[in-house]
Amino acid sequence: MNEKVIHQEKEKTHNLILNNSPENSMDLEVLQQLFMHLTSISSDSKLKPVVIRSAGTDFSVGYDCSCHLVKDNEFLLSVLSFGLGILQIARNYDAPVVAFCHGYTLGAGLELAVLCDYSVGSEGSIYGFPDAIFGFPSMLIPPEGLSNFLERKTIKEISTGELFSIENAIKIGLMDKIGSLEDAENLAIRMNNTLFTKFKSSRFVSNEVIKSYVHYIGTMDTRKIRLKDLEQFRKDLSGTL
Repeated sequence: MNEKVIHQEKEKTHNLILNNSPENSMDLEVLQQLFMHLTSISSDSKLKPVVIRSAGTDFSVGYDCSCHLVKDNEFLLSVLSFGLGILQIARNYDAPVVAFCHGYTLGAGLELAVLCDYSVGSEGSIYGFPDAIFGFPSMLIPPEGLSNFLERKTIKEISTGELFSIENAIKIGLMDKIGSLEDAENLAIRMNNTLFTKFKSSRFVSNEVIKSYVHYIGTMDTRKIRLKDLEQFRKDLSGTL
């Protein structure tokens, strides 16, 4: 298996490193490997906090535009299944799961950061879900019934496809604080306590909400997903993508 997610165990943390160069795009393999590593970590009695970060310039520009299978509803449901699995493991894990985001954190990359318990972004980083403009579905822009996942104001902001600085991402609730990788690791270590565990238990998504979203993905018109346009948008955003 191509190692698109690297598990690095440190003295006080587990680090999961996105390693799908050059832009750390998300695909089914990345999601599978994240799920696999988190499952393995969650069975470890040491309960070290987890920091999710990436190799390279960007945290992630979003789902892989070359994957034309996303136009198939059944495939999209499998992507959703792994995404929900990662969410549930992160929320069930009795230690913090913290994302450290630098460069571009877009689309599915932003979804991954938001499902973590806390997120730290570096100076100059950029956040958003431009994929919404091109018809790509998102857990952050839900059908009716999933509005408790994010504040309604936040949903309205990201639905426009606008890109946000780290400062504005914090204002609308996408990120928690500005800092470095070291800050993210220290935050994860400091918050590994009983009070934090109680906080996590209040953040689960109900089965009714999940069923609503599964129905939406299973019945959506995937012909509206404009992969080529989204790919061109990313190329225009940065000449290195």
